[in-house]
Formats: sequence, C-alpha cells, structure tokens
Amino acid sequence: MWSKIFLLFFLLPLSLGATTYIEGPILEDTEWLRANSPYIITQNLLIAEGACLRIEAGVELQFAHETQILVKGGLSAIGSKRKPIRFLGHNNAPWNGLRFYHNCLHYEEGQVRSTQFEYCEFFGIGEAPAQLLRTEGCHLSIRNCKIEDCYTAIQSERQAKIQLIDSEIRNCDRALNVRNSSMAKVMGNEIENCNSIMLGGSTDFENNQLKKFTNYGRHSGLVVWMLGGGLINIRNNEFEQFEGVAIKLQKMSRRSSLNIRQNQFKGNSTNLKLSCQYANKGKTLVEENNFMDCKRYQLALFSPCSDEPAPIVIGPNYWGKSDENAFLDQEQDLNISAKLQVAAGPKKPYR
Repeated sequence: MWSKIFLLFFLLPLSLGATTYIEGPILEDTEWLRANSPYIITQNLLIAEGACLRIEAGVELQFAHETQILVKGGLSAIGSKRKPIRFLGHNNAPWNGLRFYHNCLHYEEGQVRSTQFEYCEFFGIGEAPAQLLRTEGCHLSIRNCKIEDCYTAIQSERQAKIQLIDSEIRNCDRALNVRNSSMAKVMGNEIENCNSIMLGGSTDFENNQLKKFTNYGRHSGLVVWMLGGGLINIRNNEFEQFEGVAIKLQKMSRRSSLNIRQNQFKGNSTNLKLSCQYANKGKTLVEENNFMDCKRYQLALFSPCSDEPAPIVIGPNYWGKSDENAFLDQEQDLNISAKLQVAAGPKKPYR
C-alpha cells in the first residue's frame, strides 16, 4: 500500500509538465509539445533555412536575458482560445523578440510549414523588446493574438508582407511600423494605450479600434510617411481619445495615394493634420468621415503652406457642431484657409 502511494507521489510532478532548456539551433523540422513546456531560450535561437518549428497549443516560451529567435526557416505557432501560446521573459527578464528574414518559409494560407501566429500572447518588459516582431522580407500572419508592453510591437521592411487580424496591442510605444516597400493588411484589431503607428508601405487599414494614444515625441497618432509608391487605405476605423493628432500626413511621393474614408473620430485633441507640401504631391482623398468632436481642431495644416500654389481639397464629411475657430488651426497663418477647399457635408453623421 505504502509503495503504491510513494510511486504515485513520485510520478505526479512528471504529469504536470517539464521544463525544457533550448541551447542549440533548429536545423530540421521540429515540434515543441505542451507536455515539455515551458521552453527556456537560454541563448539566441536560430531556425535554419528550410527548417520549420511547430509549436503546440498551450506551450510557453521563456526568454533568458536579451535573447531572441532568428527565423530563416518557418515558425508555426497555432494556439487556441483556451490554450494560447505565450512568449515572455524568463523571470521577468528583458528579451529581444523575434526576427524574420527574407529566406523564411513565407506565410501561405492553409500551409502548415510557414510563418504564422494564431492565438498567441506576447509580453514585453517596459520598452523591451525594441521590435517584438521584426520582419525583413518575410511574409507572416498574426491572427487573434495579444501583444503588450514593448517599444515597437510589429515592424515590417524590405518587401515584407504582414497580415494583422483580430488581434490586440496594448502599452507599446509604436504599435506598428510598416516601412516603405513593405505591405500590410491590418483589420479588426484593438490598439490601445500606445503612442504611434507609422505607415510607409501599401496598407489596408480597416475596421480597427484605436483608443487612448499618447502624444510623446515629434510624431504621435497614425502617421503616414510614404517615400515610395503605393496605396494606404484607412477605412471604417474608430479613433478615440487621442492626446495629440489622430491621423497625420507627414510625407507622400507622386506615386502615392492616401484614402481616408468612413472613419469615426471622437474625443481627440486634433483629428486630422496634413502637410501642405505633400498632400497634393500624391493623391489624397478625405471623405464620408464622421468627425464628431475635438478638443482643439478638426483639421490642421502645417507649413510650408504659402509656397504651395494649389489648395488642398477635402471631400464631404460630417464635422459635428464645431464652430469655425475650432474647425481649422489658423495659428501659424491667418490666411491658411485660402489653401483649403472643403466640400459641403451632411448635417447629421453618416451611418
């Protein structure tokens, strides 16, 4: 009797899971199982070209001090609503995120051997990682994930393609940075308590909820900064309680197009800020938005404006009940209204 009890007591901890320490590179297809979780990343981990790491639902990855995963192959982390896959620092250590290279196994819908995250949770420490998910030419998918507490949550560059769908980003200085020449599909996300989003490459930005953005540094809010060609489509989003500007057009090229349509703006300091120098350089469309209210201005233009021969044309929008002084920021130039043509909009919000 006592021997059976002792044997049961001895085996019980093994059934609760084990700790697995990862030290060497992944050179072939590998699967990490929940039964062996947590996995401790003790040093920078390379997933070699052609190899794919598959992570089972419920696995937890813990990163030692300033370690990261370098993906030159594939990383498929498919969790579930009940059993998410978690990425965090070991004993609250700062860690350096995940970096993806152009020779990775690109994301393709329906392909297991690719680079994708679903029902994953990422937890940084303060401003670390500096870039939690950074892709340099790799195509990756992030769906139904949560990212909290980092400097930049997602950064894409060098012809990378990303899709961020139905996910949450909170408490990161820069929630998203889509660099020039990369592409993004950003739909159905909740982004809160961040400072900025930078869009430089072609992006479909639709059906997202953005709330409580801070106003630190030179650039805050959603900033459009297109140095190359492409189209940024900002449609059917909610912008609420921004301490600074909700959307700012900083730069465009002649091969760029910007559409701002059917969005809701409420409780922001300034809703829209446009560069006089660049708004007409490409194609800019602003129409059918509900600018419900503002704490400072509905619309601001920034210099140089006097040097621009053509006015900026704004389509029909609902501008709330703002008086003329609150509609346009005229502090920099009392004649700035001459640089603007605003089409008549409805007296009630768009549905």
